[in-house]
Amino acid sequence: MKLFNQLINNKLNFFDILSVLLFGILPISIIVGNASININILLIDFLFIFYCFKFKLWSWLKKDVFLYLITLYIFLNLNSLYSYFILSENKTGSFFADEGTLRSFLFIKFLLLVFAFSTLLKDDKILRLVHKSWFFIITIIIFDIFFEKLIGKNIIGNISPDGTRIVSFFKDELVVGGFIFCFGYASSIYFINNKEKSKFILPVILIFFLVPLSVFISGEKSNFLRSILLFLAIVYFLKKNKQYFNYKILMISMFFLISCLLIFNKSILEKYKEPFKRFSDKRIITNKTEGLRFSNSSKDIIENFGAIKYFAHYDIAIKIFKNYPITGVGNKKFRVECAKEKYFDTKTHFPHFGCITHPHQIHFEILSEQGILGYLLILGLIVWFSIKNIKMCIKNKNIYHFSNTIYVIIFFIPLLPGGGIFSTFNGILFWTIFSLVNLNYEKK
Repeated sequence: MKLFNQLINNKLNFFDILSVLLFGILPISIIVGNASININILLIDFLFIFYCFKFKLWSWLKKDVFLYLITLYIFLNLNSLYSYFILSENKTGSFFADEGTLRSFLFIKFLLLVFAFSTLLKDDKILRLVHKSWFFIITIIIFDIFFEKLIGKNIIGNISPDGTRIVSFFKDELVVGGFIFCFGYASSIYFINNKEKSKFILPVILIFFLVPLSVFISGEKSNFLRSILLFLAIVYFLKKNKQYFNYKILMISMFFLISCLLIFNKSILEKYKEPFKRFSDKRIITNKTEGLRFSNSSKDIIENFGAIKYFAHYDIAIKIFKNYPITGVGNKKFRVECAKEKYFDTKTHFPHFGCITHPHQIHFEILSEQGILGYLLILGLIVWFSIKNIKMCIKNKNIYHFSNTIYVIIFFIPLLPGGGIFSTFNGILFWTIFSLVNLNYEKK
């Protein structure tokens, strides 16, 4: 109701109101599921195109970011054509129903989303209202994470399929940590950067502080490591620019609370001890759900390191890349290619775990599906985009711009498990922050 009153009091026009509503509910659409995410993105894209036609705003077509992204888009589609007509051995169904081809074609939704952000949210009052909506949603999710950890189920009764992980509002999907990592920092740092009035700044600082703790409690180890890296980068930026935070208190408090959670919560301790047990245990433990297996004798660390289930995915991804080094097997084709008998290796710890929907690591996913051509194109985009934005935000001392740029860089950390940038869930998280970075650069 308060947000609705603000929309009226600010005397926003039709486009402004729709922008606030569509962008404001983006986190909710992610919680609901992939169908709602796609509907929300398409509505934003249609609004953006309509806005461009009405006001004859086509200058974004000449932007260097657009030229890079459209080149990537053309490559994805050409590579899907090559994969379908040349590489595919068993063509079941029509070309237009092919999942990889469809995903490549629909990548246009993310491309348009980038410029929808920089066009429809260029007015600070619109962006502020969107972030207020995100901040409110994130506050509820963070409360729910702590509630579920204490009670055993979330506030609407969802119970996690894994007792060491938090599910929150995501029904049976264990992804709340990645969600908080994305929107938690983006919404809280926005208000910190704008130096909110004292009555609002304390809740903002509290949420900023609770973001990495929430990801930690969620049990998502990779996203926790990413969130801590971003937390440290933000604290360093605050210290470097002598902003109004006591960075020593922030650092000490964060690590004190994490230590307390590890000491006093057995399930959290066991979850984060798990990777170390893979190196030290001398018992064989095989769990078909989790894919855990430890050395039976005093073998070296490399042997135990290979007992991590994700390395079975990585191993197949590398083999696929070696077989198709130039173009890979095409978008969304890892799941098809990995099922072939030639990738089944009984010498690995988990021969049955190697084949899955995607390799769970962005570099291996790109290499296996897009080959060296796609890898260099995508990595080139990220490196070029990150460097130019880092220079800009350091020059302007803009912590909001800096935080979002570091998120984009951290998303591409090698070896850590994670999703890709073309899937629906991980894609919307990545391209939302990428879009915010581009918005800040355009505003300069």
